[in-house]
Amino acid sequence: MKKVLLACGLISGITLNATAQNEPSKPSYEKQVYINGDGDIFVQKELPMYLKFSTTPGGENFDLKGKVPEYSEPMYLDTEGPNYIRSKYAVDPETKKTIQPLQEVLYEVNADGLAPVTKHTFAGAPRYSSGGTVYFGKNLSFSLSARDGVSGVKGTQYAFGNGYTDYSNNVNASKEGAQTLYYYSFDFVGNAEKTRSSSFTVDLTAPKTNYEVVGINKAGNILAPSASVKLTSSDNLSGVRTTYYVFDDGTSRAYSGPVNVGGLSDGEHTIRYYAVDNVKNMEGGEGGASASTFSFYMDKIAPVPTHEVKGDQFKGNYLYISPRTTIALAATDNKAGVKNIYYRIDGGERATFSSDFKMPSNRGVHSVKYDANDQVENLSGNKYINVFMDADAPETGIIYANPQFMDRDTLFITSKSNISLKMRDDASGVQKTEYQTDGGGFKAYSQFTLPAEGYHTIDFKSTDNVNNKEEVKSSSCYIDNTAPEIFVKFSIEQIGSKNGKPVYPNYTRMYVSATDKKVGTESIYYGMDGGTPQLYSSPQTLDASEVSRFRKNKKYEVKVIAKDKLGNTSEKIVEFYVGKDAK
Repeated sequence: MKKVLLACGLISGITLNATAQNEPSKPSYEKQVYINGDGDIFVQKELPMYLKFSTTPGGENFDLKGKVPEYSEPMYLDTEGPNYIRSKYAVDPETKKTIQPLQEVLYEVNADGLAPVTKHTFAGAPRYSSGGTVYFGKNLSFSLSARDGVSGVKGTQYAFGNGYTDYSNNVNASKEGAQTLYYYSFDFVGNAEKTRSSSFTVDLTAPKTNYEVVGINKAGNILAPSASVKLTSSDNLSGVRTTYYVFDDGTSRAYSGPVNVGGLSDGEHTIRYYAVDNVKNMEGGEGGASASTFSFYMDKIAPVPTHEVKGDQFKGNYLYISPRTTIALAATDNKAGVKNIYYRIDGGERATFSSDFKMPSNRGVHSVKYDANDQVENLSGNKYINVFMDADAPETGIIYANPQFMDRDTLFITSKSNISLKMRDDASGVQKTEYQTDGGGFKAYSQFTLPAEGYHTIDFKSTDNVNNKEEVKSSSCYIDNTAPEIFVKFSIEQIGSKNGKPVYPNYTRMYVSATDKKVGTESIYYGMDGGTPQLYSSPQTLDASEVSRFRKNKKYEVKVIAKDKLGNTSEKIVEFYVGKDAK
């Protein structure tokens, strides 16, 4: 007996729960008798059988209506598979004798009351099951295989979105969405299998991934080192299995949470991201080569803060400044731009720089600590400014060299008296000293004298190296260049004249005096006949008015020298004769 089987597919069947469409109308099958090519007889088991016989081939058929046993008209085959009509012993057609050894004559009739059994197999696509739903990816096909134990499989029918059609080869299931496959097989005697079904969902669409920057992201996609990139993937059918990301030309990594970008170098970067669903649909094509990208600039470089000291300043042991000096802060940044500049004065409260500021005015050393951050919060290192606040003007004094003489409120000097200014500044130092005389206009100081006789006013001032200006000071003096006026008198009238010179008797006395208009006479000297001058009217010497100075009869020449208290000196020579016979 030849059995007919239809067999296709590689894997075992799958029972699926979801139903995408109703079963279409199914044809009916007539119960019948089938004789295969080998002459085997197959009777649908539910059909009645009426037995007949003939005595010649193709002759008249006679009903078996002799002694009819119960349940034989009609008769039903009771056993699935081979059933037999039998004769007790076989007879040789030629000799008409019983065949030896004895044997039965068996007429085989096969009863077939069971429908075929069909199985389905899915192939070519990834499979995933979740929540009672089975998902398949791309390139899905299915095959049907059936078997029948008696008459054999005559055909297999399937319905996949339309009415039933004959199954012959693998069927492509490339339509996306929820679907139901209906199928059954039937045999040669009209046994049709109860419809089987398989519900599943075909997922042909890759997931979709979006990015979000968590943290600081400034215009132009400039990211802070503290920022991270959050990826969110969604899939409308089988669901997302894994999300991947790649920085620049690196290797793919599975995404597990927001990705910090602080480990990247400063500069331009790109993150490529894609997802794979549970049936291996890959966003961006094979390997995510065409996946979405996000390009950004990783700004890791802090601003560079600088400062400028504006106005009065002088570099010495310190950087000296004045109360008028201001401090300006600035910063530059390579990418995101400067956000704030911060500073502290002398360790005080942190302040945000907005405009130029002044340092505390109290004298001494002060410091500024400052730094800057950019728009993505990169903070620079600290920088420092150390200055010395010089708030005090210099001090200038005046020195009059000798000769000088003070009388009441007036200082008397001569044109030979050098006038010096002495200046002092114990911080930034003296930059310049100026003076003027009698309101004639200030000029740079150098040691000077005053040539003109009379009363003078000297104004002077100094400026230090940070332009602290001293209040103008004044001093006055009187220039006395006039020597005393010398007066000479004799104790008696002259008694004559000789060679145009007066003649006095030898008992005469000479009196010397001098007057000075401003400071008074300091001393009077006299010398006789070319001798060494001696102090007039001194405890150690006799002056010319003393007795016995002019006893000799001769010509006398007396040189009188008078000095005032400033050393202004006048001289006077007195020539005269003593005695009538003086030569």
